[in-house]
Amino acid sequence: MRVFILTTLISILAVSSAAAKICPRCGRDHLPDDPPKTEKEELKTEDAKQEEIFLSVSRDRFSTSYVEIADACDKILDRLEVRYGKPRVWKSFPIYFKRYTGNGIAGYTQYDGGVVREVVVYEDLDVAIGGTLDHELTHAFFFYLLNSNFDLFLNEGLAQNSEYRRRESLRQTVYRRYSNGEFWDISRLYGRNSYDGSLLIYHEGFSVVDFLIARGGSLWIAAFLDELVKTNDVNKTLERFYGYKNLSELQTAWKDYIDNGQDRQTVKAIK
Repeated sequence: MRVFILTTLISILAVSSAAAKICPRCGRDHLPDDPPKTEKEELKTEDAKQEEIFLSVSRDRFSTSYVEIADACDKILDRLEVRYGKPRVWKSFPIYFKRYTGNGIAGYTQYDGGVVREVVVYEDLDVAIGGTLDHELTHAFFFYLLNSNFDLFLNEGLAQNSEYRRRESLRQTVYRRYSNGEFWDISRLYGRNSYDGSLLIYHEGFSVVDFLIARGGSLWIAAFLDELVKTNDVNKTLERFYGYKNLSELQTAWKDYIDNGQDRQTVKAIK
């Protein structure tokens, strides 16, 4: 059984090169190029099993514990549909809010068997809105919108972009890391489908997606991703939707975006 788990960090964690295939956010061996050998049941703790009995609120797209959580989740998913379009198929999944365990993990989204199995958040609701909750629901939303657990670099970039309360601080981190020469060529992160030791996949992914949305808008990037998943030809899809012949041309334009202050209003829109 192939199981994928995408999680949100409370803070950036450093990992050694020896741990490059282990997700630095949750410590589990679940990445697309090296899936776990255990069944889903082995990933669930006794605490998680106990909390399932409290899923007393059921909505069309999910189930959860309290009306306040359900209302917040509905608003987030409605907003994602307006931004990116409505998934053709959607299967309900549980959303858990659990006690923080002190390991730096703010939440995760788990898929297996072609469905979202669960979304878990380790923050209070008022803290998670505009941050971790939006991040994790974006992972779940795009899984169904694209019918795919697509490229990790773009997947994390979209989820980070949904964290509207943190967007400006993310841009500041992007500028700092870019100015310090920490960023890699996009070609090293796109298609990698594993986490780098310093978690550039989050900040660089956020910034590249931020730039692409600035150029064409949210519905445009959703259409771009849909075709990219279907064709698996990044160069041809980039040229068709954004006019860049390859990732190298995208990188040049994206760096100009950072140099010019990451201001979406100054980006030349696609006509």
